[in-house]
Amino acid sequence: MNIAEEIFKKANPAAVVVFHDGGATTYTELDKKSAALAARLRPLIERLPCPRIGLLCADGADYIAHALGILRAGGCFVPIASELSFPERERLIEEVHLDVLVKHTPSDRLLLEVPSHSSPPPDWIKPLAEIRPAFIRFTSGTTGDSKGIVLSHETLLERIKAANEGLGISPSDRILWVLPMSHHFAVSIMLYLWHGAGIVFPRSNLPGDILEASKRSRATVIYAAPFHYEMLAGCQSGGGIAWRLAVATTAALTPATACKISEIFGIFPSQALGIIEVGLPCLNFPSPENQPASIGRPQPSFEAKLKENQLFLRGPGCLDAYLSPWRLRAEILDDGWFATGDIAEIDAGGYITLLGRTSTAISIGGMKFFPDEVEAILNTHPAIQLSRVLARRHPDFGMVPVAEVVITNAAEPPPRLELLKLCRAALSAYKVPVEIRFVDEIPLTPTGKIKRL
Repeated sequence: MNIAEEIFKKANPAAVVVFHDGGATTYTELDKKSAALAARLRPLIERLPCPRIGLLCADGADYIAHALGILRAGGCFVPIASELSFPERERLIEEVHLDVLVKHTPSDRLLLEVPSHSSPPPDWIKPLAEIRPAFIRFTSGTTGDSKGIVLSHETLLERIKAANEGLGISPSDRILWVLPMSHHFAVSIMLYLWHGAGIVFPRSNLPGDILEASKRSRATVIYAAPFHYEMLAGCQSGGGIAWRLAVATTAALTPATACKISEIFGIFPSQALGIIEVGLPCLNFPSPENQPASIGRPQPSFEAKLKENQLFLRGPGCLDAYLSPWRLRAEILDDGWFATGDIAEIDAGGYITLLGRTSTAISIGGMKFFPDEVEAILNTHPAIQLSRVLARRHPDFGMVPVAEVVITNAAEPPPRLELLKLCRAALSAYKVPVEIRFVDEIPLTPTGKIKRL
């Protein structure tokens, strides 16, 4: 089964799949463009046991067409986020041992590049081929605690069906899309395509453009991060908006913001728990106003339990493997249960509320990264003895990173601009600290690890 081919078999050819500024793209047009890329790719990969194909492209109809083209060619789709710095991109290409990189340039050219590698093919290629993977995505870059998540065609389909038990997406839906597609695709974009829905891209993620696109396309669903809702909460009027479902994901949405959205737009946002290893196991729907701080109950096909206050989930569509180091699903799950890393509580009605994380991941505008990545860069500066990166709340972006550094010689601190340039040269822009503080010491655990707040 090839999930991309099945999508086009199911779809209404004349239906609009993407609404964008100045026009629309039908399933027929999407089919033609994705098939054209598949035809170009096949001669390059036909002799490879498990071709891994990266995609570097701006969000929109072209991104969707190229992703489907990679799958239709028999390749494994590897999203390459456009915000990655050059060193980050090169590390990812090497980590996945990419066979082909598909690049859609700003001048509308579609380039196919065959990367050269400094190391021999990894040992995991043969077992990866046996899974027949459709998708590999890293949890946050390729350093720190990041892992390559592997999903097969069959697992993707299981995940889509389980997630839609709560979302109820149908061909009549039009989903307003504002999240980065390289970070959110497997349980969202693929789900919308499978169910024949339309995807709406606003001109920008500014509130005015979001509302204009929603009205123009008559969007029925918005799927966004808390910082999008916080921006929309400043709007004066929600006239002309007819959302049946508003989903908040990637981080906690404050009840105050949710209430404000309800007052303006007449719909209370539903918090959801999306995990790349698991899918969309929890959704606070259909009455989120009753438990505004909760991610809801497990979707019908999922179970939840607490073990020493950590949330464990079990259900269909869990990852097939971690890429590096290679680990199969049976080694990762405990009798089918996945340890989320979330500290939570479950009330008598089965509603789950997240209280914190056992890991240190920082979420910014729908994108996540680990502070270890930034600390590793800062610590290369000769004047820095130790650093710690923390998250600070921000009214627009939800969270932003700030850095604390202990310097070797307090009498000669390095210029902060110099430290920021060091980070900008090696990291994506959203990982660069917005503030650098010089401190006398950084608290450590008894075993010498950095204490996280």
